[in-house]
Amino acid sequence: MKYKIDNNYYYVSLDPGEEINNTFENIALKESIKTAWINGIGAIRDIEMGYYDIESKTYIRQIFKEDFELTSLIGNISIKDEKLYSHTHITFSDKDFNVYGGHMFKGTISAAGEFIMIKGDGKINRKFNSDIGLGLWCFDK
Repeated sequence: MKYKIDNNYYYVSLDPGEEINNTFENIALKESIKTAWINGIGAIRDIEMGYYDIESKTYIRQIFKEDFELTSLIGNISIKDEKLYSHTHITFSDKDFNVYGGHMFKGTISAAGEFIMIKGDGKINRKFNSDIGLGLWCFDK
């Protein structure tokens, strides 16, 4: 992993074998980032992603082992259970141009990854919302 800082912009280049969400959290820890917005592209494999079923309040999970084109990653850094939390969603395509998407639990760079983290001021905490079944951004004081 390499990154360059330009004001509140962190340009991040990931190498093959690096786990994406863990890397974002490691940068946030090292740079004392408590909130950030993330975007990126690249090539990815060993993906665990999910679709959140609102009725059952659980994720339907699926694992993709092959190499894929990461057409878009979008997400954020916040604080969940007093720890840094990388919340990301992805779309990716296979060699036949089929596209998949959802919440990314895990994903590993297969060739390259180029991302930007835009650091926010302060921090955003997540609080469990029992009606929805997820930890959501909380702006209470």
